[in-house]
Amino acid sequence: MPERKNQHYVPQHFLKGWATDNVVNVLPLSEGEIFPNSIRKVCSRDYFYGNPPRVETELGKLEGHQHSPIKKLRNGADIGDLSGQEVKLLLSFITTQRSRTEAEREDIRSAEEFMRDAVKDDMEHDRYEGSVIWDSDLTEEEMEDTMVDASLLGTHHYIITQGIFGYTGIQDLEAEMLCNVTEREFIISDTPMVLDNPRYKPRYGAVPAGIGNRGLQIYCPIDQNRILLLYDPQIYRFKSNSRRQVLIKDPDVVDQINLTQFHNAENAVISSSSSEDYIQGLHSKIDEVRRREEITMPLETESMETVEVEKTPAYQAPKISPDIPGCTTMTHLQYDKRRPSCQAPKGQNLARRIFNEVGFPDAALIYAIRFFEEQLEL
Repeated sequence: MPERKNQHYVPQHFLKGWATDNVVNVLPLSEGEIFPNSIRKVCSRDYFYGNPPRVETELGKLEGHQHSPIKKLRNGADIGDLSGQEVKLLLSFITTQRSRTEAEREDIRSAEEFMRDAVKDDMEHDRYEGSVIWDSDLTEEEMEDTMVDASLLGTHHYIITQGIFGYTGIQDLEAEMLCNVTEREFIISDTPMVLDNPRYKPRYGAVPAGIGNRGLQIYCPIDQNRILLLYDPQIYRFKSNSRRQVLIKDPDVVDQINLTQFHNAENAVISSSSSEDYIQGLHSKIDEVRRREEITMPLETESMETVEVEKTPAYQAPKISPDIPGCTTMTHLQYDKRRPSCQAPKGQNLARRIFNEVGFPDAALIYAIRFFEEQLEL
């Protein structure tokens, strides 16, 4: 196989938290039968970030940095033991992982019709003249498909760039570690970062859970026994121990948390030691938690155009929310699309500036990774 052809949208270092000898158990949602598979082959696609694999190479370096705080937590460190740099790396991992999945790629494809119309118009008016060298064997339809695919990939590169700097939008959240002391494990999916908004979603019908929304909660799995829970401190309070841990002693709560992974999954859920009966039992309850609503919402492309598209967005809030012990919810504040303390525009504007200045999406993403490394003095 050519070097870096197989490109992961969930890093192998993250999957190792559920692996035994680099093997995990996978349940494809479409087939319903569990099978063991190497983490080298899970959550990956050929040339997912493009060919030649320049972006994949740079993302691999970024993964190495972002893995540092996760490794530290897996080795027994507490949240408070992380340095300021490690906290930013962990938060950037969460928002980068949220942006790079196959679910996000499918989300972008909802704008394919708009992009195809734009490409047709550009080709009819020879706007690619001098900037694109075509293979003489390509038909006009093949040239159109090539440019549409490039636009979709470029938009994904732009959204990943926003994810890299997305830590600016969630630095205001507080964190607790959910520690599973039952005999059941926490599982994950191919879209492992779960965003929820239990305070406001029933009343305001919040379909996508945005990182700037008041009332946000983010579940970031760490391993089979730990999940990092980020939350809006204006809305939620948690009773935790001196190590900022909330002990999960009720297997039903573990089930509720695991069901949110079934809700989030694009194609598959992943486990380590759970019995097939247990995983299949959760699978049979998927309709209780899974939500896939189609709505009209804006999508910003890599060329900075914003279009309204009918789409079924990734990261919808699940139908149910886990009943985390010791949680108190504040009810006096009204819903707000952006928390007053959220600095999401800071990262978004930085991504826009980089793409405007660099021009080519793959080069812009590579530059963004290197700029991020410089910012954090890595």
